[in-house]
Amino acid sequence: MKPTIFSNKLLYPALVVFCLTFAAFIFLNGKSKVGIPELKQRAGALANAPEWAETQITYEALLAELNKKPDDPKTTLQLAKTFMNEGRATGDFSYYNASALELIEKVLGNDPKHFEATCLKSMIFLSQHRFAEGKEIAETALKLNPYNSFVYGLLVDAYVELGEYEQAVEMCDRMVNIRPDIRSYSRVSYLRELHGDRDGAIQAIQQAIAAGVNGREETEWARMVLAHLYEDNNLPDRAREQYEISLQKRPDYPFALAGLAKLESQQNNLPAAIQYYEKAAEVMSEAAFYTELAGCYAKNGQAEKAENCLRATVAALKNNQATGEAATAAHNSDFELANLYLGAGQPQLALPYAQEEYKRRPKNIDACEVLAWSLYQSGKTNEAKPYIESALRTGSQKPERLVRAGVILAAAGEQLKGQELIKKGLSFKPYLDAKLATEAHSFIQN
Repeated sequence: MKPTIFSNKLLYPALVVFCLTFAAFIFLNGKSKVGIPELKQRAGALANAPEWAETQITYEALLAELNKKPDDPKTTLQLAKTFMNEGRATGDFSYYNASALELIEKVLGNDPKHFEATCLKSMIFLSQHRFAEGKEIAETALKLNPYNSFVYGLLVDAYVELGEYEQAVEMCDRMVNIRPDIRSYSRVSYLRELHGDRDGAIQAIQQAIAAGVNGREETEWARMVLAHLYEDNNLPDRAREQYEISLQKRPDYPFALAGLAKLESQQNNLPAAIQYYEKAAEVMSEAAFYTELAGCYAKNGQAEKAENCLRATVAALKNNQATGEAATAAHNSDFELANLYLGAGQPQLALPYAQEEYKRRPKNIDACEVLAWSLYQSGKTNEAKPYIESALRTGSQKPERLVRAGVILAAAGEQLKGQELIKKGLSFKPYLDAKLATEAHSFIQN
């Protein structure tokens, strides 16, 4: 009997995978009067976001409370969560993760078994791609309170990122049984997608959107997930509709702008795509925006802009890269760097980062895929084959994954199997990246 997340019963959302910030800077701001980090002022479109006024009021109220009771754990953690939400809304994870973690550690210093503080610490580590550490901390929290849905959500995320998918399904079932909400529905959607249940993934994320509040960041992010699922099911018009709805509910939402940019790029409307990506990057310094923007510049004959964009993105990611005993603001960026270099047509530079990411989480199918593709693009087809086979083991039907797997297998001598995968992937998403599509077609022309 299949777990409940694959049934048609109520499903539960997930905290969406945390966005990687492009702007990874040193902790610069000063301290408030009570010795806590300051709330940075927003600028531009972010200053007009619906929650910004509420965030400022909340910050000032919490600050006043901490002036009265500097060691109050409830108020301290409310402020930590405010910082974490602000990092999510602005993309400035480097500053706000460090700020929140400073407050969390203060609470844990006074009470090492504080359940909520332990959960929040795990959440930050997961957002920094420190997955093994995040899982260990979440397991500690589970021992403190096995009846809380939030801790199961953290474990779902940790197990997924580490490629321990059976455990992720088990944790998601427990989360659903305790509390169905936008977070659990989102997680159900992602697990269904990972296991090839395309229709079920769409159904779950639709329930997540319905459970959320229109215009709030977490709701509009869920809408982005729905749009991406439509894209992967050859429904670009429905994807565009979701992006446009999101921009109505949350003007200048950068991920919706980037979604429209990708659709324009797929139609080879490069000037429009560039305009959307540039606007998204003005709102939020997200590495993925600059990666795609560099590709659009290159395709549009703007080689100098493409090179400058690539160079700046690499520098920012490396600046934020965790090394050794990482600072609290550090982020493991190997996966992003590997994909960035692959997108720029430099697989030899991508390969070391892909190998490092694989060492960190060898069971994760995304890590297996990026290593396989880096090896293949570097001329090491036979070495790539076992990794791409591992990337297919959950039954994922993601079009790009199927096409890449087909190309590698066909090149390794398994022509029939490879051609079948390529055709399936192209049927799901015929408007794939032009370079990938051209290579894929070369294996199925006859």
